[in-house]
Amino acid sequence: MAGALPSLTSVTVASAFQHLDPPDGESVFAILHLLATLVAVMPALYFGFHALPSALPRRRLLAPALIAIDLAATHGLALLLPFRPGLLSVLMFGLPSFALAGALALRSRTAVLAVLATVLGVSVLALPLRAMQQEVGVQDLLLGTGIPARSLLRPVLSADAQLTEISGDGHQAVFVFSDQLDRDTGGLSNGFDKAAVETVSPGYGDPCGRPLMSADGEHLTTVRLTPCRPEPGGLWSDGANQYVLQRDGLTITLAAAPGRSTLHGGSEVREAILATHPATGSELSSLEGWFPYSWLGLLFL
Repeated sequence: MAGALPSLTSVTVASAFQHLDPPDGESVFAILHLLATLVAVMPALYFGFHALPSALPRRRLLAPALIAIDLAATHGLALLLPFRPGLLSVLMFGLPSFALAGALALRSRTAVLAVLATVLGVSVLALPLRAMQQEVGVQDLLLGTGIPARSLLRPVLSADAQLTEISGDGHQAVFVFSDQLDRDTGGLSNGFDKAAVETVSPGYGDPCGRPLMSADGEHLTTVRLTPCRPEPGGLWSDGANQYVLQRDGLTITLAAAPGRSTLHGGSEVREAILATHPATGSELSSLEGWFPYSWLGLLFL
């Protein structure tokens, strides 16, 4: 069990930073990753050294060698199966440690073959498990946010606007965007906390009569689309920064905060809403939170 601590700690920290992707995070990640791994290695070395039989040759070198092999195997597995803080990931990524511990306890050719078979089996299972966990991740996101269907997951994805909030009310999906984060400096720009808001709901209705969720830079508001001007392609707008699109059996609204924001001006809002599409697998992964929302995610991620 002590042998699994460094590898699980290392892949957990790596997975968290990879998912969160903080600005200017590479140097911070390298330092924290190294520190967390070293902190986990110390007790593993202590318990591993005392667990080895005293008559075992080169006992002082064997414990760190086994930990190094386990770390390499675990990070190799992470290339095939991204780690998530769920029970299934913990079990899968802990298998190399337990296989090495079993081989060390038995010290036989059969044990070595069992370790190789375990590593091979984990590698073969990694890709189908990855596909399964991608679907579990989507269902976990839907359960955690209250969004009723996967088809509603089609947010505006822009390099300039950061998706900061996903929610649902059992009928529609709501996506809130901020343009405060300056990715060049890692600090806050003079943009808006709530620069734009998008909603996606099933079915069609009167685009001019329905309330439209909007943003004023700091808060979410509800307004009417006034004036309500029809445009080609199932589009309606107020001629400024609020749009309604009816497409693929869905009603999509996008409203940007007035003034200087990422989606300032009607042309940018129009281009953004017309570019919406069902989220791809990689886009869905970016929407999911790192920590599971539901029991489904806790068990199968």
